[in-house]
Amino acid sequence: MSHEKPTISGVITYAQARSPGNATDQLRLFIESVKDYAILTLDPKGYVASWNAGAERIKGYRAGEILGQHFSRFYPEEDVAQGRPQRELEIAEREGRYEEEGWRVRKDGSLFWANVVITALRDESGQLVGFGKVTRDFTQRKRAEDERELERLRETVQSQDEFLSVASHELKTPLTPLQLKLTALLRTVKSHPEAAMPAARLHKDLEVACRQVRKLSELIDNLLDVSRLSLHKVQIRRVRMDLSSVVKDVAARYVRVAAQAGSQVVVEAPVPVEGSWDRVRLEQVVTHLLSNALKYGAGKPVHIQVSVEDGTALLAVRDEGIGIEQDQQVRVFERFARAVSERHYGGLGLGLFIAHQVIDAHGGTLRVESVPGQGALFTARLPLGP
Repeated sequence: MSHEKPTISGVITYAQARSPGNATDQLRLFIESVKDYAILTLDPKGYVASWNAGAERIKGYRAGEILGQHFSRFYPEEDVAQGRPQRELEIAEREGRYEEEGWRVRKDGSLFWANVVITALRDESGQLVGFGKVTRDFTQRKRAEDERELERLRETVQSQDEFLSVASHELKTPLTPLQLKLTALLRTVKSHPEAAMPAARLHKDLEVACRQVRKLSELIDNLLDVSRLSLHKVQIRRVRMDLSSVVKDVAARYVRVAAQAGSQVVVEAPVPVEGSWDRVRLEQVVTHLLSNALKYGAGKPVHIQVSVEDGTALLAVRDEGIGIEQDQQVRVFERFARAVSERHYGGLGLGLFIAHQVIDAHGGTLRVESVPGQGALFTARLPLGP
């Protein structure tokens, strides 16, 4: 068998043996004139056998400089040391083609990001006669992708920094009065070790302390929930239950909070709405939606409605507060997202995210409708069964 390196004309002849006389010449001229793609052929051992104008433009070599050279010179040194060029030829020979994207080296030593396709070329008997190689320069696209990724990372870091700042503030909020109360109690005991503290004062101080501890516990639970939800580790434990009952229970626990906010919670749940859900998780949903409504709709009534509509359970929580701007509505269910400044309203921006994730895990949907200055309506729809 001859070891003469195939030319581009020779390679085309294998594929175009039965073509009209001038078709091969036309195809050869077309390939040689293409400038947007580096199109070249290699002999079975990987030595360059043909070279087009696109290859000269992208890689920087003139035909006379590169013909007969091994194609491994287009690869970074570490790739050559690891035997990557040869492995690619072996894969192309075994599977018919090989494709990848990676860094390649120009004549001047500069790197470019390349999309490479290597195709095994065989004659009519199936004998390997070489390889066809097409390379495209995707450097600009790679840079654009890298810039987008870098910007995304910057935003992530900024978001994390903002979250840590807000989380520190939120965790300190209940800690400060708790510390003050406990310090005052300790000071009183030390100053009057023999005296009995009035029961009413002791009860009041301990009640404040317990309230702050509960708030801390809720904040930590929310943070843990976000971690679990992000890792998809939260399981839904379904039981037969009544959604109306859950709403009434949560609303009853929030009577004091609503009074402090100057709001009245109006529950419209005239009949049981039964389904197969996780009771603890749905309590979370109602709690977060109600807490959100009382925070941003303070001083005005909050309405909660439970019903069945089109074969699904419907939970609607409506406030008459500040509302949400249109451009913010798409992100209120994101982690750490807040539609308003935390300076005025506080919060970690986790409640709506958790509620959305829990509803989604049940196969339902959670939507928001709002007009700035006229309040917001959050609507959750839940399938009655799994």
